[in-house]
Amino acid sequence: MPVGPMGKESMEGQQIPLINDAGEITAEWMRQALAAGGVSTAQEIAAVEVERLSDVANALGNLYRCRMLGQNGEAASPGSVIVKLPGADALALRFAKWMSLHRREFLFYRDVAGQGCVRAPALYHGDFDERSHRFVLVLEDLGGMEAIPQSAGIDAARARQVVREIAGLHGRFWEAAGDPALSACGDFLTTRESRIMQTVYLLTLPAALERFGDLFSAETRRLAEAFGFRIPAHFAAVSAGPKSVVHGDYRADNMLFGGGREELAVIDWQGFGIGCGMYDVAFFFGTSVASDLRRRIERDALDEYRAIVLRAGAEGYSREACWRSYRQNMLGTLMPMVIGCGALEMSDPKLVSQSRELLSRVLTAIEELDSWAFLPSRARFPGDGAGFEALSRCGYRAYRLALRMRRSRRSAG
Repeated sequence: MPVGPMGKESMEGQQIPLINDAGEITAEWMRQALAAGGVSTAQEIAAVEVERLSDVANALGNLYRCRMLGQNGEAASPGSVIVKLPGADALALRFAKWMSLHRREFLFYRDVAGQGCVRAPALYHGDFDERSHRFVLVLEDLGGMEAIPQSAGIDAARARQVVREIAGLHGRFWEAAGDPALSACGDFLTTRESRIMQTVYLLTLPAALERFGDLFSAETRRLAEAFGFRIPAHFAAVSAGPKSVVHGDYRADNMLFGGGREELAVIDWQGFGIGCGMYDVAFFFGTSVASDLRRRIERDALDEYRAIVLRAGAEGYSREACWRSYRQNMLGTLMPMVIGCGALEMSDPKLVSQSRELLSRVLTAIEELDSWAFLPSRARFPGDGAGFEALSRCGYRAYRLALRMRRSRRSAG
């Protein structure tokens, strides 16, 4: 499927509106968007049927399957596409703007996806507004591929395949931050963004500990709190190593598998940026592979990863350095897991069960790999970040106290 140029104008030079919601996906708009993507049959589209994919919609972006019909009511070509638009939740939109999530995904499709380093949905049209961070993506429909819930766990063959796929992307951009294709790409987590994530982590940690406290030993609980005060220092430390581009949320729920052994597509690139590529590998193994299987295959999979990036031009990346980076980055996977588990809507027992399984896998991996050894030392005044760490520590204690007082009032009342 060809990938045409991104832009705001159709092939006839007509301005393509940046739509706000699915109600604006008309036949005329779709003809313009697909024509901009080089689809020669776009003008044959007479009607569009729009279906919201509620099972994969979320606050940060809604997906719609759009089926194209011709003048006679039969399927046009392409038969369907996926349109991605921002969600409607105001707080989620503000968070997405703070973290540049929509901008990151737009830049991936505009600058990197077409290079073929990793299989992603083909792009027909994309648009992004720098001021409001509104966006639209019109993408290839990969509905015929298989999604495997990460709570079920990926098998050994596919896990190795997943690592090889991301190694190809990392190898292409290994220590290549100056590559023209990355000229508009920012860090995976800037200092400002890591501090935002630190704040969210500390706000959600008490709930995660309350809901899944049996998964934490007393020592692990203490270390999880200490990590919360040092998240910016941790991500600064891992970013000092070899840099590449990262997916940022590389887990089974963002992957689609085809019938062929090597057919794999990766979706949801809102975490795209420049950082330590090994974070993708650690996050995948920590969340999407059962612990017993991870133990059996992680060493061999990392050897394959290292061989691929070395063939692509990485220099001086020893087996020891690769393994050390994997262990260090596994510690960082605790951040998204705690945030997810702490923000969890407890009314869905299935979601609670899935979250318990994923958090258990991550905590087990951190313990078995001794990733706590990479917990940064406590910042000392007047060192960089010491003030923010101290403020975070004081704020967290006050927050916990407020939560305890609220619980006590509820129990008494």
